[in-house]
Amino acid sequence: MLVLGAVAALLATNACGVLADDDDGHQASEGAPLDRLRVPHDLDESAGCGEESATDTSDLSAGRLVARCAADHPAAAPLAQPATVRVGVRRLSEDVAPVLLAEHFDEFAAEDLTVDIEEYGTAAELFAALDRGEVDVVAGQLDGPFFDTVHAGSDARVALGGPLAPAADDTATPQAGLWLRTDLLDEPDDWEDLEDAGLPLGVEDSIGDAVAYPVDSVLEQDDMSLNAVQLAVEDGETAAQQLADGDLSGAWLEDPYWRSVVDTDLPIELVATNPVAESLGGVVVAGRLLDPARDRTVGLAFSRAVIRTINTYLAGDYQDDEEVVAALAEVTGQSEEDIVRTPPWVFDWEIRDGTTSRVQDAVLTLGGVAYEQALSERQVVDRSLYEDAVGSDPAQDQG
Repeated sequence: MLVLGAVAALLATNACGVLADDDDGHQASEGAPLDRLRVPHDLDESAGCGEESATDTSDLSAGRLVARCAADHPAAAPLAQPATVRVGVRRLSEDVAPVLLAEHFDEFAAEDLTVDIEEYGTAAELFAALDRGEVDVVAGQLDGPFFDTVHAGSDARVALGGPLAPAADDTATPQAGLWLRTDLLDEPDDWEDLEDAGLPLGVEDSIGDAVAYPVDSVLEQDDMSLNAVQLAVEDGETAAQQLADGDLSGAWLEDPYWRSVVDTDLPIELVATNPVAESLGGVVVAGRLLDPARDRTVGLAFSRAVIRTINTYLAGDYQDDEEVVAALAEVTGQSEEDIVRTPPWVFDWEIRDGTTSRVQDAVLTLGGVAYEQALSERQVVDRSLYEDAVGSDPAQDQG
C-alpha cells in the first residue's frame, strides 16, 4: 500500500513516537528509533507517591515523563460511610481499563465504594445521563456533548486524564486511528483528492467527536480543513464495513473496530493516530464529587482507586502479566489474543494543559457544539482530586 506523503512528512516533522515502557526498543518502520514516553517502573513501594507522581502538565513532548506512583499506591483510605458511584461508558473497551480493572480487582471495594458501570450508545446519551444525575462519572472520550453540557451550566468537570495512544504516529502499527482508502488518491501526497472522491469520511459519534482534533491536524499539513471533507456519522462496526465496501473514503476507527480492516487485500491504510503526548479522553465527574460540602470524599476515594489501579496493574507493559491480560479479556469481552496483538495503552491520570481547548477548536470549526467561543480550561477541568489523591498518600507523608 502507498504511504501518504503528507502523513509521512507529518511524522518526520513531529518526531513523534511509540508510547511504551522506557526499556522497550521499538523502532520506526524506516529503522530510526522513535521518541517514546518515559514510564517509570520498579518504583520503591516504601516511597508510595513520590517525586515521579507529578509532572509538568505543559510538557507535550513525545518523550515526556508519565506520572506514576509505586504499586498499591496511593494507599486506600476507606470511607467512613459506604457509598455507591454510577459510571457511564460508551463501551467496555481497553481504553477505560483503569475503571474496569479497579472494579475487577476490588480496588473500589478497598475504598468502601460500590461502583456500577453502565454502557450508553452515544456520547450525547452518556452526557445527558450525567446531566440528569443518572450517572455520577463518565469515562471516555471528551466529545462535543460534554462541552455543550458544561456550556449549558453543568458543574461537571474533567477530573482525571485518559489513555495515550499505544504507538502514536507509528502508522506501521495497526491501532485506533484514521484509516483511508488509498486507492481514492491519484497522488499519494494529495489530500485534496478526498474533496473530489464523492465519498464521505466516517466518524463514529457526530461532528462534535473529539477525533476531529487529530484528523484536522493531519489535514492542515496539506492546507485543508475538515470543513472541506464530507462527513458521515456511523457506528464503528458500520464504518469499518463501509470502508471495506468502498462506501467511505476513510473512517476513524476505535477499538475494536479497526481490527476488521487489518491484514486484508484491500487498499486500506492507517494514516493517522491519536495524539502523541495527550489524551482525547478522561474521567468526568459530577460537581458534587468535587464539592467539600457535599461528596468530595467519595470523589477522592474513586480517584485513589483508579490511580492505584494504574500504578498496580497498568504501570508499564501490562501485557507481560497473564493475570492482567486475562482480566482485560474478561471485562471487555475481547480475546486475550486480540489484546496482545498491539502495544499496550499508556494510562495517564494527569490532564495536559490546553487539550480541552484544542479539542474545542476542532469541533467549533465543524459547528459540532452549540456555542461559538471555546470554554476556558478552568471552566471544564479540575485537577484537584488527583493532586490530592497522590499528594496525601500515607507513604508520601512519611517521606
